[in-house]
Amino acid sequence: MKEPLSFSSFLLAACALVGRADPTAPTPVAVRSHNNNDVDVYLLCGHGSAEWLGTVPKQGAAEYAIARERRLCAVGLNFFLVVQAQDHGYWVGPIRPLASSYVELVIEKYAGLSTAILQDVLQ
Repeated sequence: MKEPLSFSSFLLAACALVGRADPTAPTPVAVRSHNNNDVDVYLLCGHGSAEWLGTVPKQGAAEYAIARERRLCAVGLNFFLVVQAQDHGYWVGPIRPLASSYVELVIEKYAGLSTAILQDVLQ
């Protein structure tokens, strides 16, 4: 008769399976805006290859995703935020998300105060 797995062996095996993030999954981006205007959100690798993610309504929220291919940026990802009514924009970043990360992008009323915070879902 085989001896059953000890409890500690079972926990180690379970943690190994649960504690891994899918490296091919997109990175979620939760956006909250305190700006009094609609804001266009672009994602860039460094300062090039801009990709429009969408428009966040004034004092609203939105959700986007960063594809695995876009996440693999050696110089870091930047958000470029364009306030539509003012027709100018500003940078937020760089960030370097991992497969287990998600991003909280907070758009403030004034340029320069906005933040992109990385959170780890495995913590």
